Amino acid sequence: METEALERPADLTIWRTLPASSPLAQPERYDTLREALAAAKGALGDPSKQPWIITEEGEILSPNWIRTYVN
Repeated sequence: METEALERPADLTIWRTLPASSPLAQPERYDTLREALAAAKGALGDPSKQPWIITEEGEILSPNWIRTYVN
């Protein structure tokens, strides 16, 4: 990933693996991908949460990709 991409906006959506009665996930916009990754890292500690990021370029970053990148 380009260093420049880390400074562009990104959307983070945290999906829950709980029953269907859980509220629908809503994306949250971050000013930078770096900020979205930091927020996603916090969600990775809870096995009921699955963070997904969509970059400004349209790349979809899965929970496994995020886990590998932040560790």
